[in-house]
This record gives sequence, structure tokens and C-alpha cells, in this order.
Amino acid sequence: MNSHTNHHPILDITRIATNLKHAVIGHNIDYHGAIASTMGVAHQLAVDPATRSGTLVVAEEQTAGLGRLQRQWHAPMGQALLVSLILKREHLPANLAQLPMLAGVAAVRAIASVTPELTEDIGLKWPNDIMLGEDLAHARKVGGILIETSFVRDQVDYAIVGMGINVNQEEGALPEVPADAPPPTSLHLAVGRLLDRTALLIALCQAWEELIDPQASPHDIYHEWRNLLLTLGQPVTVIAHGDSDRRFAGVAIDVTADGALIVEDNAGRSHLLDAGDVTTRLP
Repeated sequence: MNSHTNHHPILDITRIATNLKHAVIGHNIDYHGAIASTMGVAHQLAVDPATRSGTLVVAEEQTAGLGRLQRQWHAPMGQALLVSLILKREHLPANLAQLPMLAGVAAVRAIASVTPELTEDIGLKWPNDIMLGEDLAHARKVGGILIETSFVRDQVDYAIVGMGINVNQEEGALPEVPADAPPPTSLHLAVGRLLDRTALLIALCQAWEELIDPQASPHDIYHEWRNLLLTLGQPVTVIAHGDSDRRFAGVAIDVTADGALIVEDNAGRSHLLDAGDVTTRLP
């Protein structure tokens, strides 16, 4: 083993398997060293009826990972948590719009459990960035969520929830981001110590399990998610993708129970924005 590998231990799959063998989420792990993207492998597995809901695809390194809007998400070996979770019908929320909420809340709960000192600093940027900072203007992106859903005859067949969290990267190893996107950081840079990615993965699976429990209230999950949104109350520039790339400035005033963002423009008109169609930026 070279010193590089010693510096960043790989995930302890035995420990994960022992902790999660009877779990609803994480009972099966499809584990890879370097892989193009966990999402592609997860789709291949998900179409197989033998693949159980709650199966994870996990990689130490991703060479062609994509974030939202086809942005690259590259992560060096052994430093990030790169997971795609396969959820089949029995574990999907009645309202699919809640999936990004579940993913965001699960990530925040998991990070808070391994780095309790960051509890006050972890938030979400609508629709799917995991942030560290007290407000949007100063926050840095520590992770991202990507959800892909597959339908068969108008029924959702399965969903893949991709989650990437920057855990132990130094400044130089962070993913490149567009100039107008939030600057990246890692949990390690925020707390000044190396973190146990294995513990974080176990915590993430346990958080998911609590959230998809039939007893969990969609209403409570919505409120927990809404309270984590750094976007609310902030001035934003909205860029709508589509036929005419229109943009306007306004203030993000609320989110609906379906996860749409309500932005009030400078003329006082409210706009309901769906995550797939817009990018919000600080002015």
C-alpha cells in the first residue's frame, strides 16, 4: 500500500455489512474501487427484479460522475462518499416530489451525527445542494443529490438517489465548479480532522431508514426540509431553462409541499418554480 492509500482508508465494507445486514437500507452493497459513475451501475441493477429495494452502489472514486444539469462531479480516491440508493415502489413516498426532501434531510442528519459540531451550519440550497455556512452568501457546497426515476406504463418502477458528500478532501482535491456556483468545501476542511466515511455511510443508511418508515409523517419531513433551506428569504436570480432562457431577480419566499420554490419578483409577482427547470443564483 502506498502512503496515499494509508492517508485515506477505504470504506470498511465488513463493518458496514455487519451494521446493516438486517437494515431496510444498505442490506446489500455493490462496492467498487474506481468507477465511471454509481448512477449507471445502479440503473443496471435496478431493472433486475432480483435486486432488492434499499440496495446501494458505492464507489471509492468516480471518474465520470455527473451532477444536476450534466455537470461533472469528480472525486479522488477514498475521500468522498459516493452512493447511489435504489428504491423500488414499496419504499417510495406516495408523493414522489418528496424524494429530494428525504434525500436532503437524510444527508443532513447523517452529517450531523458524525460531525455534531457542524449541526448549526448544515443546510440545503434548493433544490439539491448540501451546504455548510450560516447563510447562502457565505455557504460552501459540501455535497449534492441527484435523483433519477424510471417509469413503466405511467407507474414509477424505481428511483435512484445519488448522493455525493465531500468528506476528507483537502482544498486542492475539491471538484471544480462553475464561477457562479457555490464554492466547494469538505467536512474535513470544516472541522479540521479526518472523518470516518464508514461511520458516515452507516449513519446515512440509518437516517434513510427512519425517513421511509411508514410511521414517518410527510408533513414533518417537509417542515424539517423547509427549515434547512438556506435559500428562503434570500435574493435570487432565476434562470429558467427551456425554450427561452428567461431570467429574473426576486426573493425566494417559500416552498410548497411538492418542493416547488416560490419566488417573488421585483414587481411583486409570485412565480412557482420547479427544480428541473431553473437554476437559482445569488445576485
